[in-house]
Amino acid sequence: MTTGKCIPVWFTDDDRNRVEEAAALAGYKHLSKYIRDKALGRDGRYAAERDSVHAWADQQELTGRLAEIERSQETAHALLAMLLFLIRKKATTGEVNDLVLACEQAGMPAELLATAFPDLASQIVRMAENS
Repeated sequence: MTTGKCIPVWFTDDDRNRVEEAAALAGYKHLSKYIRDKALGRDGRYAAERDSVHAWADQQELTGRLAEIERSQETAHALLAMLLFLIRKKATTGEVNDLVLACEQAGMPAELLATAFPDLASQIVRMAENS
């Protein structure tokens, strides 16, 4: 351990309580080490570890949300493609009802499209392969 000198620091009771709370939140066991690191502008090792864990958790949450958005977008694209097909075909009420039923039964957009309109699904697959 290096040699050093003690520097007395005076706090009001309220200030001391706030510093003790901040040190505890930052993961410090000793108040003096927290005050030293803050005064010298150092990030404590506990703060760095905590920040990296929070950053990882945030990244995982964002990844999950992005995957959910992508699934929703795929569904919307499939439904729009079917709607365009129905408009071109001048669909009857029965065909629209078939689309609604297929939407309720299907889990993924590809299944929905293949179930409702197999000829449209094959055309979209061909267009995607040609692109």
